[in-house]
Amino acid sequence: MTATGFARVDASGRLLWANQATIDLLGQPIEPAIASLLGQVLAAGGGPAEIALSDGRQVSVTAGRGEGDELILSIAPAPVGLDAPWRRTSAVLECLSQGVMAFDRELRLVAWNRRVLELLYIDPDFPRYLQPYEAVVRHIAERGGYGPGDTNRLVAQRLDHIRNAAWPFYNERVRPDGLVIETVTLALPDGGFVTTYTDITGRKRAERELAASRELLELAIRAAREGVSQWDLRTGEVWFSPQWWGLLGYGGDDAGDPRDRWEELIHPEDREAALAMVEEIASGAEQQGRLLQRFRHRSGQTVYLDTRTIGVAGPDGEVSRIVGSHTDVTESILAAESVRAAKEEAEQALRELKEAQAQLIQSEKMAALGSLVAGVTHEISTPMGIAMTGASLLADRTRVLRQEFEKGALRKGDFADFVDTATEATQLMILNIERAARLIQSFKQVAVDQASEARRSYDLADYIHEVLRSLGLKIRRSGHSVLVSCPEGVGMDGYPGALSQVLTNFVMNSITHGFGPGQRGTLRIDIRLPTMDEVELVYSDDGRGIPRDLHGKVFEPFFTTRRGEGGSGLGLSIVYTIVTRTLGGRIRLDSTPGQGVTFTLRFPRVAPAEPEPV
Repeated sequence: MTATGFARVDASGRLLWANQATIDLLGQPIEPAIASLLGQVLAAGGGPAEIALSDGRQVSVTAGRGEGDELILSIAPAPVGLDAPWRRTSAVLECLSQGVMAFDRELRLVAWNRRVLELLYIDPDFPRYLQPYEAVVRHIAERGGYGPGDTNRLVAQRLDHIRNAAWPFYNERVRPDGLVIETVTLALPDGGFVTTYTDITGRKRAERELAASRELLELAIRAAREGVSQWDLRTGEVWFSPQWWGLLGYGGDDAGDPRDRWEELIHPEDREAALAMVEEIASGAEQQGRLLQRFRHRSGQTVYLDTRTIGVAGPDGEVSRIVGSHTDVTESILAAESVRAAKEEAEQALRELKEAQAQLIQSEKMAALGSLVAGVTHEISTPMGIAMTGASLLADRTRVLRQEFEKGALRKGDFADFVDTATEATQLMILNIERAARLIQSFKQVAVDQASEARRSYDLADYIHEVLRSLGLKIRRSGHSVLVSCPEGVGMDGYPGALSQVLTNFVMNSITHGFGPGQRGTLRIDIRLPTMDEVELVYSDDGRGIPRDLHGKVFEPFFTTRRGEGGSGLGLSIVYTIVTRTLGGRIRLDSTPGQGVTFTLRFPRVAPAEPEPV
């Protein structure tokens, strides 16, 4: 039989003396082993405490007072098999995802696993078999496991709770770091209790998020005035939310049987389509559907509901319910019909305006470059300006109205304002377009020269000189000189009349607008052949030039810097149209104030077969 070991330590824990039995039990080195036993037995309140040695043996240790501040440790082998229950259950408990801790009838620790140490802030080296409940609770409290507060008070509360608890009991506790732990405590058959600890933080978060989502959905439905319906396919029961009945002017008390009232209120032509959609979703042919349905409002008016439905599967995987949302789009539908009518009127007015504009441009194209240009500019500028202003206003208001409609924010007042504006603008445009049309007709009667539209082959150099000869009188009177650089034998296949009109406009623009009074300058026409199939015509003068901020406007119809001085603003617009459509090419402007102007044209030697009408 092994003798009991005794050891004497001072107040600082330094070993003062140990008998041979202590050395036999603990081995060498003796000092660290004594220090370890001292710390554990003091944590257990002085013992007796069953403590495991490094080699797995159990010893029973008791601490008592000696002389002065000295402590006497009594060390004896623990009874064989004392922790056998713990050893049998420890392997099983370590396999659990829950934390487990059990105490016997004397409130001594008899079972635990690593998971409970993690959940309760317990040092892995602290727990020992038959450790008192109070020591375990104190250890947890000192490490902040029960939150802030006086340790002795927290320990007393836990002891009082466990001694007076009604078994079984359930509890939730929140760790200081926010982790939520669910505890379930059950009484053991031979006394004592066992408690399981489960981390339910994720479940609690999911429950909170689900509750928040439900609340948000309900608030969103009420805010959006969305009606909700549910059709139970197995029972045939139909349910509509109070918001749905409210869309039709009814309350819950006077709704009657939902299915019968639905069939009564829906438009007969929409009833069959709705039932067909239900059948398709119920059979699994479609997972969702959408219909625009008409219902009779309590006031007798027609209400348009945008209905969207989805099928919801039951536990067996078959569709058991159909859930729908219903949005009142009556105002949008009625507004769309009104906008459609107004749009057609506006488009018709715009077509008439474009026709008048085309007639005016055609008149300018066929008219002699002289008095006809001045007449068109003077007589047509005012009515066309008014008509264009009306068209621009109408186009802007139509665009704004469409944006409001697409966003679903169109209001009745906005639409009424649009109708008033459209009516006034249309009347204004019609009056001025009629005036312009009458002017155009009169200008046609004084046309003395019409550009030829016949297609033929011609030599480019010869034809350029022919055009300049036809303008010889105007060029000589202006005092300007003309220089031409063009390779010989450049054959063309196209519309010489169109090219003639382009050159005539360039020359007359230079004479009329390019130079100041009494100023003499030089006009140049240079022909280059960048490829075998293309011609580059560069026309330039050394006059006053065009400011850069006007470069983007010179090809616009009716733009001129010489309003009232013989400029109509149609010449360069016609040039751009002829070059890009009839000749099938492109044009570029380069100009700096005081350094003249340069127009670069590039077009194929063989014109398109069927040019677009100018």
